Amino acid sequence: MEKQNKEVVTAVRNNQGQIVITFDPFDQQSVDLYWTQEANAHTLNKTLIGKNVQSPVIFDDPLQAKKRIYFILHKEGKPPLIFGERTLPIPGLNNFRDFGGYVGANGKRVKWGQLYRSNHLHGLKPDAQQYITSLNIKTIIDYRSANEIKTNPNSSIGENQTFHLDASAQTAELAAQFAADPSNEDQALIESVLRDIPRELVNGEGIQVLEQYRNFVLSEKSKNAYRQMLKVVLDGNNSPSLQHCRGGKDRTGYGVLLIQIMLGVSESDIIYDYMLTHENRLERNKIKMAAYRKITDDEDVLGYLLSLIDTRVSFMIEILDTMKKVAGSPANYIKQELGFTDQDFKTMQNLYLE
Repeated sequence: MEKQNKEVVTAVRNNQGQIVITFDPFDQQSVDLYWTQEANAHTLNKTLIGKNVQSPVIFDDPLQAKKRIYFILHKEGKPPLIFGERTLPIPGLNNFRDFGGYVGANGKRVKWGQLYRSNHLHGLKPDAQQYITSLNIKTIIDYRSANEIKTNPNSSIGENQTFHLDASAQTAELAAQFAADPSNEDQALIESVLRDIPRELVNGEGIQVLEQYRNFVLSEKSKNAYRQMLKVVLDGNNSPSLQHCRGGKDRTGYGVLLIQIMLGVSESDIIYDYMLTHENRLERNKIKMAAYRKITDDEDVLGYLLSLIDTRVSFMIEILDTMKKVAGSPANYIKQELGFTDQDFKTMQNLYLE
């Protein structure tokens, strides 16, 4: 998949662990770059990286990935622009992300450091635990089933409370099983696919995943779970929050989409943010598929297994199209089917846009 860059400015790590910042040339005008530990574009507690810099800027992390840092671009005559790494450099977690920074309603941007998404937090190493704890996350929203939680309980990250909101995402749970570390269970899982899944579904088309994504929109159990999630996020006392499932793809992807719709984020940015999971899980998925190929050469089975752990634009489009069929638009869906009001949308935007 060709990586699309829909962001004005990005901060990512290269293979040497250095931070690479890229941005538009701003009409060749001078740009000053700072780093800070505060998610505040106007903070005075900032350190100069360089004056009159040009993209890309490559430098060593001053805190050596022990704690989170943000960056501020200053251009004369323009308000300062704050941004950060989307995928955070947390050992053992490949999909821990901040979904701030996107443009929302009235041209305002989603605040950084308030809304996080992740894969599960089971078995965190001390350095990972310390990094996440420093983010001061107050609330965890865990979409996993009771069985998933029992099997892989979260490590503590200093949170005040956890909301367990099971959206009954059977296919997502199955995908979570298949995304587990390579083990001797692979043979049993493949045998289960051959035994339990109707043969017409065993292919790479993702039919079951598309059905699951429609069920996020249509099933009453799903509606109840995500209605509760939005109520949690609408209470500013619960922020910063982190939502996650097993891999941070399906159930989490849908929850994030609902918040982004209420914030006025464009559909193209919603899809872009979802597809970052594809980038983050690429190496892991290659390892999984290599393990499966040692067990079976049935391309239909292999295609089916890939569809469960893959991240595809078509999955998000299925959600958006289903919402439009039900209520005319995704925003109307949230009002009509989940019971939120125009005032709730304004509250969400007042809390998380700047």
